[in-house]
Amino acid sequence: MSGQESRELQEARAEIARLKEQLRQRDDLIRQTFGRYLTDEVAEEILAHSADLKIGGERRVVTIMFTDLRQSTDLSERMAPMDFITMLNHYLGEMIEIINAWQGNILEFVGDAIVVVFGAPRPNEDSARDAVACAVAMQRRMKAVNEWNEAQGYPPIAMGIGIHTGEAVLGNIGSETRTKYDMIGRNVNLASRIEGFTEGGQILVSDETLAAAGDRVAENEAGRRTVQPKGIHEDVVIHDVIGFGKMRIV
Repeated sequence: MSGQESRELQEARAEIARLKEQLRQRDDLIRQTFGRYLTDEVAEEILAHSADLKIGGERRVVTIMFTDLRQSTDLSERMAPMDFITMLNHYLGEMIEIINAWQGNILEFVGDAIVVVFGAPRPNEDSARDAVACAVAMQRRMKAVNEWNEAQGYPPIAMGIGIHTGEAVLGNIGSETRTKYDMIGRNVNLASRIEGFTEGGQILVSDETLAAAGDRVAENEAGRRTVQPKGIHEDVVIHDVIGFGKMRIV
């Protein structure tokens, strides 16, 4: 190899290294910029398939979780605005940590409510198990949340969680200028309705979720009941979950 060829090869290698570093810096910037708005899973999916991003979706069986704080509207009216937001952000921070640990993908915050999907965008055969275990861990964490609230002079809060497993349409929804990864379908509505039957500190799940979550789920059989959710044309059996494995809510 001549000296000229050697220099050209070195320059080519240097250029490749420079381009790789630019890509790494770009990916780091995307993670830092959107990390507060997207879960790690969605951000990685975008980075891995950025050339394929388009409007559209797919049907997939997933497990859907809705959470909501009780009497939050009343609290927001009684508390000083900054105190309420500080309390809410602390609560959400604690819940987000647990949801991420159990591979949940947070799709949306609606005020103090959290909408989570397990099993998307990446498939997860154990989505029901992970969702129920996550819910139990979240309710257990509420004790620490309220201890922090008491130390700050804030009132105690209580959360209800509803979970359902079923097919939904998932994908990029919107337009070419503004897109959101989301889910749509009857089963999404049903999960939301199930959450509406909860009391503070309670986890209610559907037949489908209970069956798919496995035998480590602990149920309060006295809390099992049949309901007719608004907008759903048939009766639905809901189950009162009180633990998962060795974890118990109380």
